[in-house]
Amino acid sequence: MQLFGIDLWRILLCAVLIFLVVRRANLVAIFGKIKFSNGDNDGALKIFNIANKIGNLNTANLMLYGYILLRSGKPDEAEVQFRRLLPMTRRESPERHKLQNMLALTFWKQGHLDEAIEELEEAVNADYRTTQIYQNLGILYNLSDDHEKALKFNLEGYEYNDDDNIIMDNLADAYAINGDFEKSAEIYEKLIARDPEPRFPEAYYGYGRVLIKLGQREKGIEMIEKSLTKSFSYMSIKTRDEVEKMLEEYKGQ
Repeated sequence: MQLFGIDLWRILLCAVLIFLVVRRANLVAIFGKIKFSNGDNDGALKIFNIANKIGNLNTANLMLYGYILLRSGKPDEAEVQFRRLLPMTRRESPERHKLQNMLALTFWKQGHLDEAIEELEEAVNADYRTTQIYQNLGILYNLSDDHEKALKFNLEGYEYNDDDNIIMDNLADAYAINGDFEKSAEIYEKLIARDPEPRFPEAYYGYGRVLIKLGQREKGIEMIEKSLTKSFSYMSIKTRDEVEKMLEEYKGQ
């Protein structure tokens, strides 16, 4: 019995060691996830770089690694990771559509807006609808030249989820792009009343520009100034420098 007990513990110990060896990259990635959830992109990226070198990251962690690379301003490296995942996902599967969402953001940040839109339109045409799809494709349509399509899609997104701040901002922006500043201001007022999170400057400078169009110059400038108190990131639609330049131009008028 004692010998059997010793042999059993050896077997269990070997099994644990094998598990740790096989899963070691994903175990390291846990610490990267913690860093990322706490807003420490740089710390998360360092840990995921280590985990990636170890190898054998699962698909969920590879996708997160790619997203952290993208948020860190490394779209080319992010694309490499996302393309590694393509053979690991089935066509028309939710995982493939999530990957298309990430690739679309990558193409956008690489300056390929048309490719980004095509990537997400493929998911939408496959009848894949999520809040994230409406957020991202809504942004991309607003940046495109097809203003009518932008408004139509963002109205659809608002009907899908009118509680989401990004979807609300997209719709308000789409109304402004189409020249309906009154309707845009109405949506922005509801959004600003929610006091959007500190990482959401778009709502404030967007509302500011609309107010200026409506003749409320002082209040509009105040809103643009408030946007500059918010946190900008690589994924922001406009950079802090662009908004500062916008503010200077309005003040100079």
